Amino acid sequence: MKKVSVFILVCVAIVFSLSAQNSKADKVIEKAIKLVEQNDEKKAVDILEKATHTYNDYAPLYIFLAEIYYNNKDYEKSAANYIKGIAIDKDYDLNAYYRLGIMQKNAKDYTNAKRNFQYYIDNATKPRYKSKVEDCKYNIACIDFIETQMRNPKAFAPYNLGENINDKEYQYLPTLTLDNQLYFTQRTDDKEDFYFATKKDAYSSSFEWNKKQKMPYPLNTDANEGAASISPDGRYLYFAKCNTKDGFGSCDIYRSKRVGNTWGEPENLGSNVNSSSWDSQPSIASDGRTLFFVSNREGGFGKSDIWYSYLKDDNTWTKARNCGKVINTGGNEISPFIHPSNSTLYFASDSLIGMGGMDIFYSKIIDGKFQEPVNIGYPINTDKEESCLIVSANSRYAIYARENTPNKMDLYAFELEKSLQPTKVICMRGKVLYDDNKRGNESVLQVKNLRTNRLVTSTISDKENDTYNLALVEGEDYALSVTCNGYLFYSENFSLKELQSSEGKDYLDKDIELKAIKEGSSVILKNIFFATNSFELMEESNAELNTILMMLNTNPLMFIEISGYTDNVGKEDYNKTLSQNRANSVKAWLVGKGVAQNRIIAKGYGMQNPVADNSTEEGRKQNRRTEFKILKTK
Repeated sequence: MKKVSVFILVCVAIVFSLSAQNSKADKVIEKAIKLVEQNDEKKAVDILEKATHTYNDYAPLYIFLAEIYYNNKDYEKSAANYIKGIAIDKDYDLNAYYRLGIMQKNAKDYTNAKRNFQYYIDNATKPRYKSKVEDCKYNIACIDFIETQMRNPKAFAPYNLGENINDKEYQYLPTLTLDNQLYFTQRTDDKEDFYFATKKDAYSSSFEWNKKQKMPYPLNTDANEGAASISPDGRYLYFAKCNTKDGFGSCDIYRSKRVGNTWGEPENLGSNVNSSSWDSQPSIASDGRTLFFVSNREGGFGKSDIWYSYLKDDNTWTKARNCGKVINTGGNEISPFIHPSNSTLYFASDSLIGMGGMDIFYSKIIDGKFQEPVNIGYPINTDKEESCLIVSANSRYAIYARENTPNKMDLYAFELEKSLQPTKVICMRGKVLYDDNKRGNESVLQVKNLRTNRLVTSTISDKENDTYNLALVEGEDYALSVTCNGYLFYSENFSLKELQSSEGKDYLDKDIELKAIKEGSSVILKNIFFATNSFELMEESNAELNTILMMLNTNPLMFIEISGYTDNVGKEDYNKTLSQNRANSVKAWLVGKGVAQNRIIAKGYGMQNPVADNSTEEGRKQNRRTEFKILKTK
């Protein structure tokens, strides 16, 4: 047996001093206390057990025995002695009801557990008992939740990811790319390393995997690396690394960039993210900028909290901020996962109302604010430790870590019932092509939601193979912007509303071609918007206008023409005037931002030079356009 803690000894001494009804039994207790202090608990238990036969109506003997058994996790004998002590003297020590309630709850004896917690609450009149009242209320709420959940279980059919992923070691903290490449942490003895696996069929809905592979240096080293989060586009890996020379605390968060199949040297995210404490378990949002992570630093609400930081345009991180008391409690919140839709944050907590142990929760994000966390439900959550849950981009599947035995943890997958599915995300993928066929380019792709005018996702193309992946929530309208040094920018607006009714449509394939900056090159400004029959620029145009401004500022010897066009509806003179006024509006905006007037020619062409058939609405829409053309540059 382990030595009884000082706290327990103090409690017993207080209880003992309040009784003193049986001097002979009290001497036995005094002797037992000395034996415990000498780390001879076995002998202490022996003399107490014998004393209960002689003084079988003396409550302190049973309470002391129960405390020792409880401290050594022999809950069956502990509960039996608490029950005997309470039966002899129900008011001797109110803590007995609390301890007994905890054990009965863990043993799933919910009726008696609630009765004992409630008795404690009703009788906690003395100051020394007040501290456990809220904990008793919490445990009653958990029992009510457990009983409700067990009457209304969620649809749940988990399956082990199989021997290609799991083995005799610990596998946990999974992370997925948009195209379903699986990365996870594996612990062997006390060493953590990264592994990854690809799907056997990238386009199937089943989660069957090829044999896992250990990730190479510099991601795996002699140090401890773990808790990875791969950006949905697969370009950056965020992870924790411990006890490093350039670290700020015991564990810090690092980032590595992938080019082709090669991972770059990890970089510490710096003191705005990392602290002198433990920082780990990152999760990067699909915007490529918002990072959630876990830390036990000062300034939190509990033992470990979820924090976040934002990557600014200058490639520095904002000072980390706590996610607040809606998410964090006085206990432990761990393993955050932000779904690629950026609409739902998943995490695990041991202090919110749940099934017991560590439970998985989710919080919807509405207008940038976390909503009250919701327990994901039974039997996904049990009285064991559940954590490390992630959800696929298409929202249909989840992967999580589950403890099979005390010395083994495996990764499992299951299909989420409809009520638990977050907003579905479409993977927009393809290549960025260059009209001069130069290789080694890296383009920046950014997508804004046209309804909210907010940046929803961004990525960079792979300069080795020109590929890209973007995460887009279905059912919305978007503005895409692509830029690359030495090339005209590309812009387009498109809708994913029609994909909502296309069951199983998880991918949108699109290649993009950029034109080299040279005289005569032109691009259609697809994200310049005017109201119908108006030349007033709409607010949604600002992102595109700023892109033009940046290009002109970067190329001070560039001279351009802004060209306006209309469809063939209406009179020719009216359309020509309208197109001229629209071109003038774009020029006026740029001049107002400091561009010299002589660098811009604004010209309206009316219904001339159509790019599509005017007999259809879609064709007329394409013909109503603004263009950007290079007249002269160096």
